[in-house]
Amino acid sequence: MDLKEKLISSFLAFENQMDVEDYVHDIRSKAIKTFEDEGFPTKKDEAWKYTSLNKILKQDYSVFPDDENAIEYRDVKKFFIHSIDSFKIVFIDGKYSSHLSQTTHDGMDICVLSAALSKEKYNDTIKKYFNKIVPKDESLASLNTSYTKEGAYIYIPSGVCPEDPVQIMHISTGNQKSIWLQPRNLIIADKNAKVEIIERHQSLNEHSVVTNSLTEIYAEKNAFVDYYKIQNDLNTATLIDNTFISQQRDSNVSVHTFSFGGKLIRNNLNFYHKGENIRSTLKGITILESNQHVDHNTLVNHAQPNCESHQDYKGIFSERSVGVFNGKIIVDNTRNFCYS
Repeated sequence: MDLKEKLISSFLAFENQMDVEDYVHDIRSKAIKTFEDEGFPTKKDEAWKYTSLNKILKQDYSVFPDDENAIEYRDVKKFFIHSIDSFKIVFIDGKYSSHLSQTTHDGMDICVLSAALSKEKYNDTIKKYFNKIVPKDESLASLNTSYTKEGAYIYIPSGVCPEDPVQIMHISTGNQKSIWLQPRNLIIADKNAKVEIIERHQSLNEHSVVTNSLTEIYAEKNAFVDYYKIQNDLNTATLIDNTFISQQRDSNVSVHTFSFGGKLIRNNLNFYHKGENIRSTLKGITILESNQHVDHNTLVNHAQPNCESHQDYKGIFSERSVGVFNGKIIVDNTRNFCYS
């Protein structure tokens, strides 16, 4: 059984693990059908012509992580940013680690997605936002959607501007020989809200781990989101990072990507403008060595007039490392006046 068949056949078992509303089941069932139809992307696909997944797909991965692996704070302390107070959402091999995390429901929700998907009080918000901006024909995004269970859930209500940032930490221990992880983050900044988020992917030991991550970010009118991605896995790890951002009028969203480690990194970063006077900033720094490979694929859809987008990516590559950048800007209407 190849990896595609294994993921499809394991889906029903996954569905039975979690009690969620029928509409979430429906979304996940449609997503796995899309993945079944589309399969994994290949170099024949225009967006993937410089990056091949063939080597990583030949391995046999565990689809379901083991029960939470015990990790002491001293083992991961150096990976946190200590110079600032912050909220923390920590996942160990795909499992939420409550004793390493610091969450809140005091005036805002900084918690885990599994809680938001399973509790009635979050239904209206989940129905409004979950999977609304993810393209329905992208196979790896659909695969993540079909296995959506755990990740960060952050909702900042209208007018709330927390002083402390949020650190989201994805740690792989290497206690399982080969593992396929699929974290899902849902970030919502309501009108006039502000939030700063630092997300880190970090492997502790060399082992075959593939993380097929997906993040949805919604910035409502006049909201401000500042997002930092730190990618520093060891050379046996693969990260496929899909980020989709919906911006409403007068909002400001910045994504800063630091790609420092990993065997293969693929960053799909997509901005969608839903109103006027929007500002989007995309910045990346890549430092690679050996035979590491990074592929930055960006999209900014200027669907409304009087918006700005700014992109700046720089890299240092040594030995046999490979860097790819593929940026696309779409202006939907020739009457639009925008800067990029």
